[in-house]
Amino acid sequence: MAPNLPTNCPSMLPSEVAANGNAAKRSRQDTEGHHVIAVANPVHYHADNKLTVLVDMDNTLCNYEEAFERTMKERYPEVGLVGAEKRVNWDITLDYAEEHREKVKSVAGVKGFFLGMKPNEGAVEAIKAMDAAGHKVLIVSAPDPNYTAQCSQEKYQWVEQHLGAEWAPRVILTRDKTTIRGDYLIDDKPHCDIGAVKPEWKHVVYSQTYNTKCGDKSVLNSWADWKDVLTVKAPLDCTIAKNPRPLEDELYPTGINFSCVFPSFNQESIVKKTLAGLCKQKIKSDFKFEVVIVDNNSTDDIDAIYRKYRTKLDLTLVQRRKLENTFSVPSARNMGIQQAKYDYIIGMDSDVILNEHFLENIYQKLSKDRSTPYMVTAERWFVSTEGFTDDELLDDYTVTEKYPRILSKANYFKERDNRFSHGNIVANVTKGWQPWAYFYGMHTAFPKKIWEKIGGYNEVYDGYWGYDDIHFAWEMTVKGGCVPLVLGGTEVFHQEPYGSEWVPVGGVVDKLGTSNPRLNKKDNPNWQRICQTIPGYADWKTDHYQKLAGDIVTL
Repeated sequence: MAPNLPTNCPSMLPSEVAANGNAAKRSRQDTEGHHVIAVANPVHYHADNKLTVLVDMDNTLCNYEEAFERTMKERYPEVGLVGAEKRVNWDITLDYAEEHREKVKSVAGVKGFFLGMKPNEGAVEAIKAMDAAGHKVLIVSAPDPNYTAQCSQEKYQWVEQHLGAEWAPRVILTRDKTTIRGDYLIDDKPHCDIGAVKPEWKHVVYSQTYNTKCGDKSVLNSWADWKDVLTVKAPLDCTIAKNPRPLEDELYPTGINFSCVFPSFNQESIVKKTLAGLCKQKIKSDFKFEVVIVDNNSTDDIDAIYRKYRTKLDLTLVQRRKLENTFSVPSARNMGIQQAKYDYIIGMDSDVILNEHFLENIYQKLSKDRSTPYMVTAERWFVSTEGFTDDELLDDYTVTEKYPRILSKANYFKERDNRFSHGNIVANVTKGWQPWAYFYGMHTAFPKKIWEKIGGYNEVYDGYWGYDDIHFAWEMTVKGGCVPLVLGGTEVFHQEPYGSEWVPVGGVVDKLGTSNPRLNKKDNPNWQRICQTIPGYADWKTDHYQKLAGDIVTL
C-alpha cells in the first residue's frame, strides 16, 4: 500500500486516465515526486469565449472633425479650414499655420465642444451590438491636456447621452492606453501602442486620412465591418494568446521558501492534526517553511495549540480583535499573508492535512522554472479523523492510511473530489475554460508577489460562505498573470468536522435540503456577487451544479 493514501480511495475514472495517461494514474498511487496533471498556457483568458474591446472616442466613436469645423467657423471665421479630407497629422494643430495654432488649440476649451460631437456613422449601433453579443466593451479615451476637467466631464456626459447611463462605469480616461488590458483597441491614433508597457491588445486603426501608413495593422474603414476586422468567429477560441503583463521583479527574491497560511475558528482537534501533518513533511531540498494561523475569535483553546506546536514549527499565531462575524475568511487570509515572511504562499484551511511530500514536490516544480508564476492546486481526499489524535500522526504519518474515506457535505456527497469526478478539471484548465473555478482557498498555492499585485483577496466576501477563493483565483489569472497548474504530488486530506455524522463511502446521505448552504445558492449573496463579477461564470457553474446534483438551487 502506498503511504498516506486512504485504503478505500477510488481509482481514476477511465476518461481521466485516457486524458492524462500514466501521470494521471500515478497521482492516485504515489505522492513522492510531482507530475503535471494539467497546466494552462500563459494567456489572457476569456471567461466565456468573448473579447475585451477598447474603443477610443475622438475621431473613432465620435465625429471630432465635424465638431471642430463647426466650432472654428463660429469662433474664428477668419481662419481658413483644413478639411478632413486634407488632414495629414493626427495632431490637428500641425495641419494649420503656426500663427493659427493657439486658436486651434482653444477650440477644445469651448464649453460643450466634446459633448456636442456627433457619433460616427454606425458607431453606436456597433458598440451596442458588441455588448449584446457578450463582448466586454470599454470606452478608453485621453482627456485633452489643456482642458482636462471640462473634457473629462463632457466625455462622460456624451457616453450617457448616446449609449446610456449604464455605460458611464465603462469609461476609462487615460493618457497612456498601453496600461489598459484588452484584446483589441480601436483607435484613430497611428501610434497609440507606444507607452509605459507593451500593450497586450492588438491595435485596430480606425481609418482617417492621417493614418493611412500604419504598416501591417488591421484597419476598420466602417463600423459595419467590426466583426470581420476583429476576427470574431463562432465559436470563439477560448484562449486567444496575448502578451501577459510581465512581472518586473523576481518572483522569489529571497529564494523559494514557503509560508503556509490558514484561518482558524474552533475545531481544535482538527487544527492540531493539520499542524501535525506539517511537522511530518519529508524535506530533501534546501528550503524553509513557516506556518501562520489567523484565529477568528475561537472559543477553543487555540493558545494551547500554539504552545504545543511553536517548538515543532516556525509558527505564528495572529489573534484578531472581536469580530462581528467570525466567518471573515478573505480578510483573515489577507492578514495572514501580510505576516508571511516567505515568497510562496501555501493557501490552506484549518482542516487540511498536506501529504507528506507536498512541500518537497512543489519546491521541485518551482525550482525548475523560477520565472513562471504558477498557481497550484490538486486533488482532495475526504476523510474523517474523529477518534484519531494528533500525537498518533506525529508519531507515524502512515496513520493517515487508517482515516476512513467519507461522503463529505463539502464535496456534495460525492465519492471523489467533484472537480475531478464531475468538473472536467483537466480539460478545462488545459484549454483555459474558466480555469480559476477549480482553485479553492483550502488548497491553492501562489506567489506572494502576485497576491500583492492584485491587492489580495476581496474582503467584500467576508461574512458569507464561499466564492471569495474563486474571485481571487480569477484575479490572480487575468490580472496577475498566474498560470493555473494542477500538480500531482500536492494532494491533501480534507478532514470532516467533528460531530457531523459523517457517512462512509457507500452509505446513504441526508443532504439537509436548503439548510445546506452548498445546495442553496440563491440565498447566498456571495453566489450572486461572483456571478455578477466573472463573465460567463453563472451559466457555466450552474451547468456544472446540475451535473453534480440536480437539487442545487441557483436561481
